[in-house]
Amino acid sequence: MKTLPEYLLPILLLATQLLSESVAAQTDSIPGRSEVQIGIKYTSDYLYMGRSDSVKAPYLSASVEYTHRSGFFASGALSYLTASDQGRIDLFTLSGGYDYYGTNFLAGVSLSEYFFSDLSYTVQSEMKTYLSAYAAYDFSAFVLHADANLGFSDNTDVFFGTEINRTFYMLQSRLRLTPLVMINAGTQQYYSEYYTYRSSQTGKGAAKGNGGGASGQGSATAVSVLESNRFKILDYEAAMRITYRLGNLRLFGQATWAFPVNPSTVTSDAGTYIEELHTGFYWSSGGRVSF
Repeated sequence: MKTLPEYLLPILLLATQLLSESVAAQTDSIPGRSEVQIGIKYTSDYLYMGRSDSVKAPYLSASVEYTHRSGFFASGALSYLTASDQGRIDLFTLSGGYDYYGTNFLAGVSLSEYFFSDLSYTVQSEMKTYLSAYAAYDFSAFVLHADANLGFSDNTDVFFGTEINRTFYMLQSRLRLTPLVMINAGTQQYYSEYYTYRSSQTGKGAAKGNGGGASGQGSATAVSVLESNRFKILDYEAAMRITYRLGNLRLFGQATWAFPVNPSTVTSDAGTYIEELHTGFYWSSGGRVSF
């Protein structure tokens, strides 16, 4: 009788431990229990809907979140910009909301307030408030997420996103691997404001030295994205998320590839042009502890 090669045995034992994860487990919170989470995270660049400034914006962020057993939660985060010659607290975020957990279902709402530095050059930095409603359902083979959002700057933007993921448990459920794909769509009035006030290439902010990469266009006084109120697909994304649990400690990392589509037409005193879109990649890693 033939026997399995020795190197196959541990692979088969590991494969038998792969389990799809419930919707509730993906949040790292336990429904029906109140807890506090304190975390720290490093992100290599700040991309939003596949867009980023020409100057990288790496963040080191510290956060604290309280979740009540009823489903209500509140959190705060402080983000320090670590780019060369840009060291400063660049963003402070306050959020709150409510999550409802069913057997295979999650629904919730959240409200976030963003406080960006006046020198910030990230593409989302003109947005002040973000209202989100979201839901997820576990189909066993995969989990489907959908969210609808309003972003408030000087104007109001509408966003919609969908995500499909599958989470696997390994190493006696301590290790989680989650491959995912997502689509983001929306309007871009916030993006027009970014080009006017924040962009290191075209905005007035370049004249303040907040982008470090200005090309002499910082004095532009009229910059806008044409048809910024038109709803369209903005990017496709693929990511791999990994989490390791050790008691109350969670170590995590994620690599994300963003594929922006539908470039904007930008007009300014310097002329009109179609923005160049490039495939983006960024990663994040960190840890959080629960009490």
